[in-house]
Amino acid sequence: MNSRKSLLFFAFMFPIAFVIGVLVSLCLSFQFHENVQINWLVVLAAAIVLDVLLTWRHNRDEKRQKGEL
Repeated sequence: MNSRKSLLFFAFMFPIAFVIGVLVSLCLSFQFHENVQINWLVVLAAAIVLDVLLTWRHNRDEKRQKGEL
């Protein structure tokens, strides 16, 4: 049951993290290039890292509330 909750949370947060990754890529593009371009590798990497961190933190907080940690 807990892994299903984690997977659903991961799937719910991925689109939000993807949009944040696009914004990060655009900001980096504004800083270092004269033309604006989206680096999709940076977008996916940022989205996955952010999503994993948010899911891990959510699971940790949930365990702490239950008294398992």
